[in-house]
Amino acid sequence: MHAPGQADHIAIRARDVTLSLGTRDAPVEILKGIDLDIARGESIAILGASGSGKSSLMAVLSGLERASGGSVQVGGVDYGTLNEDELARARRGHVGIVLQAFHLLPTMTALENVAVPLELSGAADAFARAEAELVAVGLGHRLDHYPAQLSGGEQQRVAIARAVAPRPEILFADEPTGNLDASTGASVTDLLFERHRAAGATLLIITHDPALAERCQCVVEMSDGRIVSERRAEAAAV
Repeated sequence: MHAPGQADHIAIRARDVTLSLGTRDAPVEILKGIDLDIARGESIAILGASGSGKSSLMAVLSGLERASGGSVQVGGVDYGTLNEDELARARRGHVGIVLQAFHLLPTMTALENVAVPLELSGAADAFARAEAELVAVGLGHRLDHYPAQLSGGEQQRVAIARAVAPRPEILFADEPTGNLDASTGASVTDLLFERHRAAGATLLIITHDPALAERCQCVVEMSDGRIVSERRAEAAAV
């Protein structure tokens, strides 16, 4: 995807990445030799049907799952050489993740759901920054509401604010509109690209939706644990 000599501009580099789950006697190959370079600040879609391996690839690239083989470098750091504590530190503040399930803490308000992770990571201005991000995603009037008092779209907006608030260099989104209706999903998608641009972060979206994929600068298609095509979107409507 990028010419030699551009290593400094690479946010994520994967080489011959494999992932096997199950037992040693009966392994199940999930990823089968993935090679991929993702540039800093780029928006990229990993497109594929259910079971193609795209969510597993995101888990490996984001450090949530360890590759069985090959190498994964994120921000120049080789994830394969890190223990669990080092991996957690490498991700903290550098990687933001938005999932299909919102994973908000039900006993915390929207503001607390965004601020507390910031506070735990040592940010001195956690609540001020959390409020600013919630205002940016259109929830300035819902700061003190609990997840049960928010719609699905509002909960996903909180999740996006939580992911973006640490100002990560890389933002992952795994089927971020999967639990939303079409109209709400469209507005959440617009918001995700808006926050990606505002933060200058690399954005990697996992999706089975070709229309969403076409909004990204690069589209990588997966099938049966392998990358089968990689192309620039003709007109990335971001």
